[in-house]
Amino acid sequence: MGPPRTPSHVVVGAGVNGLSAAWRLAERGADVVVLDKARVGAGASGIAGGIVRNYYRSEAITEVVRMSVEMFEQDPDGYGFRQVGYLAAVPERQVDDLVAIRDQHERAGYDSELILGAERCREYLSWSWSDWEAPVAAILHERRGGWADAAQTVRRLADRARDAGVEIREGVEVVGFEGDGRIVATSAGRLECETVVVAPGPWIASVWRLLGLDPELDVAGEPRPLVSYMKAQEGEFALRGAVTTAGGGEPPVVHLDQEGPLRSDRDGRVLVPGPWGIYFRAGASSVTGGGLPLYLDDPQLDPYGWDNPAHVAEPAFEEFVVSGLAAALPRFRGRSGDWRVTAGGGIVPHTPDNYPVCDWVREHVYAIVDSGHGFKTLAIGRLAADDVLDGREPLLDRFRLDRFAQGATHAASAGPYPWT
Repeated sequence: MGPPRTPSHVVVGAGVNGLSAAWRLAERGADVVVLDKARVGAGASGIAGGIVRNYYRSEAITEVVRMSVEMFEQDPDGYGFRQVGYLAAVPERQVDDLVAIRDQHERAGYDSELILGAERCREYLSWSWSDWEAPVAAILHERRGGWADAAQTVRRLADRARDAGVEIREGVEVVGFEGDGRIVATSAGRLECETVVVAPGPWIASVWRLLGLDPELDVAGEPRPLVSYMKAQEGEFALRGAVTTAGGGEPPVVHLDQEGPLRSDRDGRVLVPGPWGIYFRAGASSVTGGGLPLYLDDPQLDPYGWDNPAHVAEPAFEEFVVSGLAAALPRFRGRSGDWRVTAGGGIVPHTPDNYPVCDWVREHVYAIVDSGHGFKTLAIGRLAADDVLDGREPLLDRFRLDRFAQGATHAASAGPYPWT
């Protein structure tokens, strides 16, 4: 047996960002080892809802998502990508957001269609949903969006990385960093390299501590944690014979925001007094959908996934989604007791402005903090790899860590979701 391998780059985390970065590093000649304490896709990437869309108020991420969508388009079968489109339908208070996002799309060369006015929106929605009733003032239709199978996407990235020469070591936990960060202490021994790229998804706070970094950031003079945690609430809702759309085939993914209130389809009581939103994609007899996230204080991340009850959508989530569907579509009204629900979800970290961080955090350590966007931003990892190898990737300049201290945070939308 020869001496232990000394790779040029060690990537921590075998989710979307880590695998994408490793693939690109290896393509460009690096000798790469990926470490994951569990297995490929065992974290948030592998159980994500899978929606692919470019619906962000911050212009800086528009080009990154366009590049990511192109990756899905180049290998739809490999990623399990269904390009059915993504349709955001919003009330009057969010019209300016959609106008701005449409302008961003145009500058980035990303195709989308903007529909304005309540009557035109109702007619547009009725092409897919003949009984649509929820009032909206604007629609943004991304024809290049849609959804992908999360587990298949992660497996495909792992295959591409391995084909490029990456070694993926599963069941190896990082327990510390020694010296200047280039010696990685793991459950299987020490590993020395030239550069470490950390992309651990929800476990970024614990890796941050292992690196000896301050867990709080200066955000325009105020101390804030690097990440706060939210529970993404999603699930599959089956209702036989009631989901089929007007035009046949698979309709676009729908993101619906309303100004409120949302009333229960079961008994009419107010569930949400103010703005609310749901997103969903429909099959022949089921809907996969999600709603507003829950903010969590110091959640337990392990074991991660749906086997951990703390990671699954709350009981009230079912009534929220089926009532939202009923508010939009009369076919679902009075059917709240007929749905068969399989709850899902997951815990995700969010930065202070809900957008990613891509930056050097120690002399030889580079960090990708995806802020819950990792699944749909396949290109972030590849851009980060170029950033590491070339010294600077201009498309990532707006995602540096020092933006918080400088007060240069990303634009927020007027909608109820934190990640738009």
